[in-house]
Amino acid sequence: MSRAARIRALGLIAFVVLWEAVAQLGLVSPILLAPPSEVVAALMTDGGVFLEGLALTVAEIGLAVALAWSLGIGFGLLAGSSGRSAEIIGPLLASLFAVPVIILYPLFIAWVGMGPGSKVLFGVISGFFPIALNTLSGLRQVDPDYATMSRAMGANGVQVFLKVYLLMALPAIISGLRIGTALVVIGVVVTEMLASLGGVGFLISYHRTLFDTGHVYLGITLALLVVLAVNWGLSRLERRFGGWRELQQAAG
Repeated sequence: MSRAARIRALGLIAFVVLWEAVAQLGLVSPILLAPPSEVVAALMTDGGVFLEGLALTVAEIGLAVALAWSLGIGFGLLAGSSGRSAEIIGPLLASLFAVPVIILYPLFIAWVGMGPGSKVLFGVISGFFPIALNTLSGLRQVDPDYATMSRAMGANGVQVFLKVYLLMALPAIISGLRIGTALVVIGVVVTEMLASLGGVGFLISYHRTLFDTGHVYLGITLALLVVLAVNWGLSRLERRFGGWRELQQAAG
């Protein structure tokens, strides 16, 4: 284990010990702060229920992320492939992105019900706009001189688009994926808390009404684990294509 990993592990242990001490000494109301021991007790008693809820939440997030990535990148590439369409669609997307999507959630429930469909739909719309905007912006920032040079070397239109525009826009696209995926995760969990029949968000909201703080913190912990896993995956994706960031910066 590296020095940095040991420091992080010791910091986490110290945080948990301090958290337990503060709760056990009664410095904070137990309704507001459950000690880690209560979270472990909740896991022991209702761990199966929470794992089932976690599986549902992860499935909703996975489907919503796949759709948001596909639709966002596809629409951004289509809109950004033409300067005229980018000038029209770009400001429109930015304006729509500024509208709080949560105000549409009652409509989603009316359309597809309180089940997973409304959560997936909300997550897709939450993540679509930043992904599409960043993809469009990344394409428009590519210096057209590189495309001209590629054509002079014999590349056809498809090759220019794939090997010049798309590759040099990758850093912006990946940044959009990071923002959009975070919004998908937030959107799915929040809508589960608002109106749902299952999932981690539903369990958090349900036990909150019962003032069962240990179960609430267990749900929060599981949601944080999902966020950490998603962030780890996106970090690996960003490192995988990090070389193209240097290429983009070199392009000015």
